[in-house]
Amino acid sequence: MERPLPQAWLEMSDGRMLWLDAGACTLGRAAGCTHVLDFPGISRSHAMLQPGPAGGHLVADLRSTNGTYLNGVRLEQVSPLRDGDRVELGDIALVYRCQQTPGQGADSGATSVLIHSGDCWLVMLDIIGFTAHTQQVGADAASADFKRWLELVRPVLMRCGCTINAYLGDALFGYWRKDRQPAAQVATAIRELVTLQPSSPRPFRILLHHGRVRISGGLQGENLAGPDVIFLFRIEKSTKPLGSLCVLSESAANSLGMVEETRNLGRHAVTDYEGTHGFYGLGG
Repeated sequence: MERPLPQAWLEMSDGRMLWLDAGACTLGRAAGCTHVLDFPGISRSHAMLQPGPAGGHLVADLRSTNGTYLNGVRLEQVSPLRDGDRVELGDIALVYRCQQTPGQGADSGATSVLIHSGDCWLVMLDIIGFTAHTQQVGADAASADFKRWLELVRPVLMRCGCTINAYLGDALFGYWRKDRQPAAQVATAIRELVTLQPSSPRPFRILLHHGRVRISGGLQGENLAGPDVIFLFRIEKSTKPLGSLCVLSESAANSLGMVEETRNLGRHAVTDYEGTHGFYGLGG
């Protein structure tokens, strides 16, 4: 089966996404660069990213005047990039993001430290039937659909204060910390995502859970852990038979005050978790 290459891109602080294609990609002020960054401190040909031999990308400085920095360290040689790495060119900070393969978790590094332990809203957006779609239309067309989908949903999450933690194949995983974002902001994001589902280039599901999470930080960003994180990933499969494109766990619906506007999907078993658990559906 033809598989699409993992998508990778650079995120700018203003929300723009610079897509990285299969070949080498140059960054700088010159018109001939793949991505033109006309900002102070950036050389005409400043840096280059190219696919690595083991997946992901390599980054190299092109003898720029002000240098290229990876996670705060000036590059002296070609270096591999990992999801969440911070690349700085002059005064511009870019975050490298890429789809992770199944089973590949976020890696915050050996020097990670606990930075928060508390309640969070956890969200997963999952494209439906992406593997079958790839078989039908081919890898290039499937990759183009993924790009359009991400460009549709990502602005909603960013505008509503969601931190996107990882891109997992044909899904993304993010969170809101309860001590930083109000419930109304989370509810707004979920409602807006539901309104986007009919116009999405590919159908997708929304899964939301509320629970206690441990967040550790390292060079590659934040890593989330705890039973409630695993619970969200378990309900992705457990709730498919319920037929809802937006599923809220009982704790999520209650914490957002959305029980009245949702429909009760009943109580159901979740793999590896005792008893049954309540779920609610929003939208069609």
